[in-house]
Amino acid sequence: MVRDMRPIVWYEGRTSIDLVQGADWAWIGLRSGDGLNRLHSDLLLALDHLFIDLRWSGIQRVALSGAGWMTGRGHHFSAGADLHEVGSLDAISAEPFSRRGQRVMSHLVWPGWRSLTLISGVAMGGGCDLALHGQERWAVAGDPATGKGGLRIAHPAAKHGILTGFGGTFRLPEILGQDGAERLFRNFETWDEAAALESGAVHRVLEPTLVHPEVIGWLGTHN
Repeated sequence: MVRDMRPIVWYEGRTSIDLVQGADWAWIGLRSGDGLNRLHSDLLLALDHLFIDLRWSGIQRVALSGAGWMTGRGHHFSAGADLHEVGSLDAISAEPFSRRGQRVMSHLVWPGWRSLTLISGVAMGGGCDLALHGQERWAVAGDPATGKGGLRIAHPAAKHGILTGFGGTFRLPEILGQDGAERLFRNFETWDEAAALESGAVHRVLEPTLVHPEVIGWLGTHN
């Protein structure tokens, strides 16, 4: 059985990684000072190393979310790649940056385990790519009392003249179909949790108070 455990700091950076791990499961949490959990190059490298470590240690289930949900109430999943870093890329440096992101995404769809992405608040651009690479994908509803904190999932990269490089153009048609992918990539739609559920982008929507026990329960389930 999965027990409620305090996370450890696995990596400290501009966006940090917290980790709770059991014998055959792991819960990864992203944490940053502004709460937007941007995908800097150093974070992508750290996530790649962590996923490799977890795969070799026999992990069967891995969940990824904003770190706040590991101990209480979280907020954003990820605002995507750091646009200041993206803006500094050239034809030489863009390829390794893209490959770092693709390696992280490929870990989530690895068939040797089950992966869950818990998507809350903002999940945009590269954060949208990351969220939708989960084999299972859950959204968190807004606060029923205030109506705030609901999901905003979008992929506005093309609007800014950016060609996505983290695998979203492959993954989105795979799970959403061509029409669903075009709604995000070409029509620049922003989906709340209801629209994400209807489109198939997520499998279920959780109330905030249910997030922690539901993820803990999922981590303790073995097929």
